[in-house]
Amino acid sequence: MLKKIGLISAAISIFAISGIAFAANQATINQAINDGTKSVDIVDAGGTTVASPSVSFGNLSFSFDTQDGAGVLGTTSQVIRTYNPTSGATWSVSIAASAPTAVWTSGGNTYDFNDTAGYTDGADTDTKGGQMTIDPSVGTIAGVAGCLTSNISKGASTSFVEGTTNSIGLMTAAAGAPTYCRWDLTGINLTNKVPAAQPSGSYALTLVLTVV
Repeated sequence: MLKKIGLISAAISIFAISGIAFAANQATINQAINDGTKSVDIVDAGGTTVASPSVSFGNLSFSFDTQDGAGVLGTTSQVIRTYNPTSGATWSVSIAASAPTAVWTSGGNTYDFNDTAGYTDGADTDTKGGQMTIDPSVGTIAGVAGCLTSNISKGASTSFVEGTTNSIGLMTAAAGAPTYCRWDLTGINLTNKVPAAQPSGSYALTLVLTVV
């Protein structure tokens, strides 16, 4: 009996020593994967950033009457892509001009994009008429690489008004929307009220996309 107890004791001791030796040959390796930053971009069909994105309105001819121009923001070659590499579900994408006081410009000629009176000059800081309306409600949202579009909605048709509506919402993700995903938005209609007798020219206006 005594010998037998000794053998058990020896076996336990050997096991403990063997365990310590094995533990000394282990290492714990840690890898942290942190959330990224929400962003919005304009990409081509392959997902590459478009260096100089643009929207072309159909050509108009000089007219002594008011006119409407039309264009599309978000095409197959210039897609609005929103990135949410975070655990937070909510975000919102909006669009605005470079400044509320910006104007369409061609050389020395200008006209407004956010006048309260539409085609004519109203109560704002400049003396030009003109107004742009953006309608994301007719657009299409598509998830990238299998991302779902649940709880993600498009904005409503809205006109810019200086000092009142300086930015327009395009797409919003509510609580319960997928996280760590990307979405594309295409087919947003733009309409532009052009004042009567606006001089001919190639007019340009800068718009900026933002996600918060």
